Amino acid sequence: MAERIMAGRSTPQSSRRRTRGSSKPATRTSDEARALLEIKLAQLNSLLWCCYGDGNGWFEEAGEMHRDRMLWIAADLAREAEMLLQESGLG
Repeated sequence: MAERIMAGRSTPQSSRRRTRGSSKPATRTSDEARALLEIKLAQLNSLLWCCYGDGNGWFEEAGEMHRDRMLWIAADLAREAEMLLQESGLG
């Protein structure tokens, strides 16, 4: 049986957009970094709510593999948020 796919908001544009004629990612402005930081923190907040939420036990019932993957995603989002905080000039 195929895994269930849930529709959500459209994906924001890549933060790694390229400039014309350049093979390197464009440098983000502090405003762009702050906007992306806000998105990452909202994603992390939603993910952690799924893990803990209102104590409904869903996280425990998800199984070890899914719990590990969700925590991996949370760690990646937290690390990206930390880097964006430094880029934004707020940190």
